[in-house]
Amino acid sequence: MIVPTRTLLDIAAEVLVTDPAASLAQVARAAGIGRTTLHKHYATRDDLLYAVAHRALELWEGAVSSIPDGPDGGLRTLAEAMIPIGPQLEFLWRTPAFDHVVEINDRWKAVEARGLAVLQRAEAHGVLRTAPPWWLLQTFYSLIYVAAESVLNGKLAPADAPDLVLSTFLTGLGKDPA
Repeated sequence: MIVPTRTLLDIAAEVLVTDPAASLAQVARAAGIGRTTLHKHYATRDDLLYAVAHRALELWEGAVSSIPDGPDGGLRTLAEAMIPIGPQLEFLWRTPAFDHVVEINDRWKAVEARGLAVLQRAEAHGVLRTAPPWWLLQTFYSLIYVAAESVLNGKLAPADAPDLVLSTFLTGLGKDPA
């Protein structure tokens, strides 16, 4: 699992996930820089928000760009790639202001289609039962979201997160009838 190097935008995503109303001064403080330095890069809060969104999309695109096929269709690799970028994905997924930004929406749809292709490969391999595409995506991404948030909050070890996501996704939480 490759963990991306944390950038100013990654730190901003973590701060804004924790407190969506965080000020630029709070983001700068968390990044260990002065507010003036932050303003040199991002003149307004909106400029910072859009930059964080594009960083999240860049990481998400990287995570789903080359998922190899395998016995599980690539599910483990997809989970392992997405959990470490959880704060960025949470920021993107929880910011409704981006719903109407065409450039962000176009990139979002394209990367989501690549993630769906991995899930559909898992279906084709018989790892998943047939389900509507939107259900596959929303269920998988919900588990990624919870796992990433749990890792960020110290409730779940990063190494344990992919197994928990996959076991829940593949078998649910119900008791084995046997």
